[in-house]
Amino acid sequence: MISVGRRVQEAIDYMGKGEVELALTAACIALDITSKRHVGASKSKSDHFKKFVQDHLWLITYVGFPGLMASTVRVPFSHPNVTSDAAGAVGIEDIIYHVIRCSLVHSDEHANRIVWNDHIALGLNSEGDLILHRSLVWGILAAIITNKSNAKEEIPSSYWLSIADFKMFISELWGRVDIPKRILQVHTGFEIP
Repeated sequence: MISVGRRVQEAIDYMGKGEVELALTAACIALDITSKRHVGASKSKSDHFKKFVQDHLWLITYVGFPGLMASTVRVPFSHPNVTSDAAGAVGIEDIIYHVIRCSLVHSDEHANRIVWNDHIALGLNSEGDLILHRSLVWGILAAIITNKSNAKEEIPSSYWLSIADFKMFISELWGRVDIPKRILQVHTGFEIP
């Protein structure tokens, strides 16, 4: 069985090659395992996955959507696999699970209606496709790496992660959610509970 650490390493290696979809595939597998561990379940479920994203959205958005830190994100986006609210919006946790994760696993990359870029953090294009910043992968990885349930994971010492102005070795970040909380408090003035 391949560990969370190995999946994180794969995701980083794919990001180094500019292969966002392959990086997300590895990251979503690691997120499935982490969300299952986080709640102490024997099997992963969509509810666990989405709850993990919601609980860690402060870190996912801070690292993954440059210039944004949020506890909830709703986007006016229409997709056949996601139920929109009365205003026509969907939560980012539904997008990450149903549109990104499930499309990567069960469909081809054209089915997900995601456009990746390095300029816009979050938006829609004229065709109604969702525009997401490539750094979303890093935000997901940050939540996985720093989750306490992954404290015993390992990765070669040459791998690192940036949070704000801090560049840290991942081998020293496993299970250390206190570190990004401190960084965010220094940079934003907000204390993360």
